[in-house]
Parts: sequence; structure tokens; C-alpha cells
Amino acid sequence: MIVSHSHGFIFVRTRKVASSSLEIALARYLSPTDYATRQSERERASGRLFPDYDSRVFGGFRRPFRPVLLYGHAPLTAAYDLFGERVADYTVFTVERNPWDRAVSTFYWAMRKSDMRSRPMPEQIAAFRAYLRRAANPGWSRRWLGIRAHRDLSQRRLYSIGDVPVPDVILRFEKLDEDLAALSARLGLDPPVSVADIRAKTGHRAAESCDYTRFYDAESREIVAARCRWEVEVLGYRFGGPAPAPFSPDPRREAARQAYLASL
Repeated sequence: MIVSHSHGFIFVRTRKVASSSLEIALARYLSPTDYATRQSERERASGRLFPDYDSRVFGGFRRPFRPVLLYGHAPLTAAYDLFGERVADYTVFTVERNPWDRAVSTFYWAMRKSDMRSRPMPEQIAAFRAYLRRAANPGWSRRWLGIRAHRDLSQRRLYSIGDVPVPDVILRFEKLDEDLAALSARLGLDPPVSVADIRAKTGHRAAESCDYTRFYDAESREIVAARCRWEVEVLGYRFGGPAPAPFSPDPRREAARQAYLASL
């Protein structure tokens, strides 16, 4: 997550959407007064983020045993918990991706320390479908405590307050360059943000997995459709389809944000 006081924005990091690369790209615009959660030692050592800047700011407790502590895939509400009214009018943006494609990418990321990529493709597909059934039925710690909720098939929870999505901008992974140009103009970031020369956390997918549709049968396709119904019905993603139209912000977002801030 990035909270930029100098440019007035909050970047909520969703999974498997080039968010690490985008965070590295955004770092060039930030000042030491801004807030950027840490990435791996590899990115810190490159100097492209803040290698000497400790972003683990402790903000007390919002609820018993639940500290206010931002981390990479923290929900937007954690930024409001930490900074309150100071960030009430900041532009909120995130990135979304075709949920069926993201599920395949997430599977390979989860298997990155195994020999999965070298196994016969029918075996990889069978392993993916088994993984998908497990991912669609998280345990009690995730359902009730939100632990590792950023691993859910749907990432909507990270940028919503209740059932209201709060972002002013949702960038499309499939049209990232185009959408970043528009976002840069909106935020006054010059030169425009680009991830063209940044490849963080790549290379974990099998080459044959580029066509994500081959991983699905009717059951597994419906699992993703059911868990990501909002992405399908509101954002307009389709199985095997092109990128949807640009995002239209939810008109309820300001009321939801103000109600949440008033509750702090």
C-alpha cells in the first residue's frame, strides 16, 4: 500500500495485477513524508523504494487483538484507521484483472517453490482445479478474522467499506498502460507512470498457461464466477472475453467513507 500525502492518493494493492511493479514505479514520485509499505529485500536493495525507510507505523488497536498496522495487501480501511480525516479526500485507486486469469496466476504463485511448472500439463490443470476448490472454501480464520483475506479469489474486500467499493479509479490489468496514462494526468504525475521496464515477481507461470481458459471445466469456471460475481456483474469481466469498459465509481463511496471515518 502507498499513501501519498504529497500527491493526495492511496494505492490499494490487490494480488497478481503487477502491483509490485506498479509500487516500484510509483516510488519515484514520493517524498520521505509519504508512506510506502515495504516490499522484499530485492526491491529495497535496488533503491527503487525506500531502502532505509521503515514503514511499519503502529497505530494502536482498532479492535481487541487487531492492531492498526499497514502491510502490502492491507485493506483500504487500514489507511483510514491510521491517518483518519487527513486522507479523507485522497484519490483511491487499485487494479483489477479478469478473475479467471488471476486465479491461474495465483495458483502458480502459490506453487512457485514446487516443480509444478515442469509437470505434464494435464497434471497442472488437475492440480489447479483442486487448488481452486480449496481457495473457494477458506477456513474459519479467514472467514471470521480476515487472516490472509488478501488471498481470496475476489479482491473486492480490500478496497470496499461494507458492500461499497470506494476506489475513484480501478485500473484494468489488461489495459494498464492506457489507464495509467489517464491516472497520471488526474494526479499530476509527470512523467506519466509506466511499468514497461519493470518486471517484479514474474516468471512463475508455465509458458503454456498464457491461455487461462484451458484450465477450466464447467465446475471450476462456475467456482470463480460465484466468488467473483461483483467483478462479473459490475466490472464486466467475461470468461475468455476482452477487457471491460473503464470503471465507473460507485456514487455511494463518499457516504461510506465519511460514515467509516466518523466511526473511528
